[in-house]
Amino acid sequence: MKKLAAQILLAGAAIASSTALLWQSGQLFAAETGKTQAKKTIDAVNEAYEKGNIDSMMSNIASDAALTLIGVEDGSFYVGYENVKNAAKKAAQVHAYKCRTIEQSINLNKSSDVAWIAQKSECTPTAGGSNVTMRTTAVEVKKDGKWLVIQAHHSLGTPTK
Repeated sequence: MKKLAAQILLAGAAIASSTALLWQSGQLFAAETGKTQAKKTIDAVNEAYEKGNIDSMMSNIASDAALTLIGVEDGSFYVGYENVKNAAKKAAQVHAYKCRTIEQSINLNKSSDVAWIAQKSECTPTAGGSNVTMRTTAVEVKKDGKWLVIQAHHSLGTPTK
């Protein structure tokens, strides 16, 4: 009887250990999947902006009153979906760049529904001029299964060439 009880305890411990490993693996998988999805969103925003397709860009932006965009020029601080959309349309006409991401870091919160992104890009003005380094930080939220940018801040470094 003691031998059977010991075997049952060992089996229970093995099941508990396997369950914990599966849970941890699931958490890691969810985090990696979330990072991949968040990356696709920020990359889609960048690509759409470069092409001047602001409607496509805005499909990856949260239509939320708390949406905030801080641009590269003095006073460029926009809150709310329509304000950000209008600012992006104006900026795309004035600041046309072709950018290449140099560094990108994406982190998720514990429940994998908020992503923090830091990105550095080398940007070349399409109208000519010196290359600049664009630094971007952004926050994305997962709403109804889709990652959306809720906050972004861009800054330009000094010309690199």
